[in-house]
Amino acid sequence: MAAQSELIKCAMQVRTQAGTLDSGRPRVKSYTLDGISESANAQLLLDVSGAVGSVIANPVLETNRVDTRLISDDGE
Repeated sequence: MAAQSELIKCAMQVRTQAGTLDSGRPRVKSYTLDGISESANAQLLLDVSGAVGSVIANPVLETNRVDTRLISDDGE
């Protein structure tokens, strides 16, 4: 049996610093944008993250692309 991988969902996660914990570590808040185009490249996602960062109060720490794939066998 050969495995198949099918993309079923693309999302972008923007992690921001929403303050500081008592330990001194950053308190992180995440925003997830679903429905991201499969063809969206890294630069485009970074540009969108920068635009989001310009309209929210907290600084952007990182930007992640999250692809969800269904893994199955091909039935052979």
